[in-house]
Amino acid sequence: MKKSSVCLLLALGGAVVGAAVAILVTPQSGRELRGKLRTAFNEAQHRMRHQCECDGDDCECDE
Repeated sequence: MKKSSVCLLLALGGAVVGAAVAILVTPQSGRELRGKLRTAFNEAQHRMRHQCECDGDDCECDE
């Protein structure tokens, strides 16, 4: 598999597991939970779109 395919599968798997855990342990209302999940999804989507391919320890991609 390509590196990007593996990354996408891992991100989707992590999102599913994270959402399941959040739903099971949250003391919040459904509206609040949906808002937090939407925010987390948007942040993950932003990180996926702005990936950096760096080789070495001096990568400045996270800035």
